[in-house]
Amino acid sequence: MSALDATWLLSADRALPSAAELLSLAARLEGEGRLALAATACDAAFGLAPGDPALAAARGRLLDRLRIEEHGLVFRYVPAGPFLMGADDGDVDEWPVHAVELGAFWITDVPITWAAYHAIMGWPPPPNGGPPPKPKKKGRPDPDTFRLLNDHKIRRQYCESETLAARDWHAHAPDVAWRSGDRAVAASALFGEVTRGDPARPWTYDQKPMVAVGWDQAVALGEALSGDQVTYRLPTEAEWEKAARGGLVGRPYPWGDAPPSPARCDFDRFEELSIRPPRSVPPNGYGLFGMSGGVREWTGDGYDARYYAESPRADPGGPAVARQRVLRGGSWADCAWAVRVSFRMGSPPDLRGDPTIGFRLCRVARPAR
Repeated sequence: MSALDATWLLSADRALPSAAELLSLAARLEGEGRLALAATACDAAFGLAPGDPALAAARGRLLDRLRIEEHGLVFRYVPAGPFLMGADDGDVDEWPVHAVELGAFWITDVPITWAAYHAIMGWPPPPNGGPPPKPKKKGRPDPDTFRLLNDHKIRRQYCESETLAARDWHAHAPDVAWRSGDRAVAASALFGEVTRGDPARPWTYDQKPMVAVGWDQAVALGEALSGDQVTYRLPTEAEWEKAARGGLVGRPYPWGDAPPSPARCDFDRFEELSIRPPRSVPPNGYGLFGMSGGVREWTGDGYDARYYAESPRADPGGPAVARQRVLRGGSWADCAWAVRVSFRMGSPPDLRGDPTIGFRLCRVARPAR
């Protein structure tokens, strides 16, 4: 069977064959080394029969083969093909359910951590590292430096790997030499003890999502990584939702229909003032952790509450002009309604200092010239 035949067979413009036929096609394509087409076939089969353990296992093995690790990040593969976006029983801006055709892409298996962001940007590690200082203008403090320092105060409280609850940011700065009168004192003596899962472990920032992220900061990381052959960027809203669904069709959560619980996602913990590591909950069908709860994630698209009613079948990409950018996934501070895969919200792109906002990156291969 040619690649063209396989593409036609999997086209959204005709009725899909059975799950067994698609799985057989996937096995044949994988044997021929055409892994991308095999993944599309296997993904379509899974959508028809997600409860088949043998099919799920075969799909998982194939997606594992397409996994990429680079720049210290793990990228999971999301196959090309159509999916149903939105929810007819959700908020008005989630209507109507509509088919969207997407090409293949990779997306990081967890939101970007504070440590990873600094490493990729070539900055000294957190909590004190940052970009090279700008030349000072006489009599004028640099507003970017001031904003960065304030963002770092938020990240100290929420991004440390073992921290169980945020306190005054000063308490999260054990590296700072605090003074009381003429003597040095520990941060805990002045500002209280930070509760940590393992108090003996060094303070690290490589397990939890980076927070207090402005949209421009997220975009900058993708631009820093992109080259002639590969583009790294924020996912479109449609890419994010397809990735979050994990191959399930019409289900409200990455794991299916069951309501959220602490065993499934990080949500409804506003009073606890902390983020759980994404890998503390199971991944979805694409091997992605924390697509519900944890942190709200920036996408590349502008927000328009009425856009679904007018959007095209191909990846719509959001309105060309918009005052807000789309956030997806809900957060540790949100209720169950906000952690559904179809839930949408907009936010000004220059929002900073929010401990519920982070992001992950897409990886897209540029076509050969």
